[in-house]
Amino acid sequence: MNAMDQNLSTEVLRWQEKLFQRSVRRQARLRKVKQLLGITSNQTCLEVTSGDGIISQQLRLDGGTWTTLVTTHDAQAALAYFIKPEVQVLDGNTINAPDHSFDAVVIVDALERIRDDHAFIKECHRVLKTDGRLIVTAARKMPFALGGGPLRALLGQSWKRRGLERAGYTAHEFFNVLKDGFDVPETASYSSCCVEVPGLMCEAAANKMAGGPYNMPPANADTEHFYHYTRLCAFGTLLWPLMWLLSKIEKVLIFIVPGHNMVAKTKRRVWRERRTPILLDGRSIAEAALNTKIGTAAPF
Repeated sequence: MNAMDQNLSTEVLRWQEKLFQRSVRRQARLRKVKQLLGITSNQTCLEVTSGDGIISQQLRLDGGTWTTLVTTHDAQAALAYFIKPEVQVLDGNTINAPDHSFDAVVIVDALERIRDDHAFIKECHRVLKTDGRLIVTAARKMPFALGGGPLRALLGQSWKRRGLERAGYTAHEFFNVLKDGFDVPETASYSSCCVEVPGLMCEAAANKMAGGPYNMPPANADTEHFYHYTRLCAFGTLLWPLMWLLSKIEKVLIFIVPGHNMVAKTKRRVWRERRTPILLDGRSIAEAALNTKIGTAAPF
């Protein structure tokens, strides 16, 4: 890398750090992940991410040996500004690592992008040590919420437009993906509607200014991008007091209104597929109980 390229890379990183400091939602995501992840010094960790390089960079500050996988080539180009060595693009559901390689696996906003999420979680189970832990963030599926599907579609931020495989997960769906190989002792919710709605609007505006995801600089970033970053930074500075105030209100509302995002801390155990028992006639036990008269075994 020549001196000019190095200077451009340094400037991109500096502006991205400024933009992160003006994002309440991204800071909340990092805070929740680090809180559940705990100590990483002297540990071997795997991160699977959709491309938010600042979060990848910040996770490394607590120590440990880190490996990063990304879901797209665009994310790979973006992370080159933030971390070394070069990250790898996830190939299907396969993680190129021996069994029991990692003390922790952290999945940040990537599970919705993986077609066979259950098979990928099984692969994460394989590469974790027997006492390892898995931290996963995911969007909560809330199609009728104020900050749910309709608003995202209106802002051009629908899950299909963003290249996701699914809109997110309900709490039940989230648990079902994890339950075969992990105990889930702790789940946190964050970003309620009072932060998510204005945050989505700001994100849509920022992406439009940047000509793409504002937090994922392209490989060919040039001086024109710094003009966009200047505008974005001014935009974020203007809105910061409002978003900060809303984030304080959210600390009260989060106990009443569910957050639009979830993060779970899980503990690895022996992989055992836990499926709902099905009767010979194809009904579940719950369905049979609902359709059977009390005190009889007759299905009528």
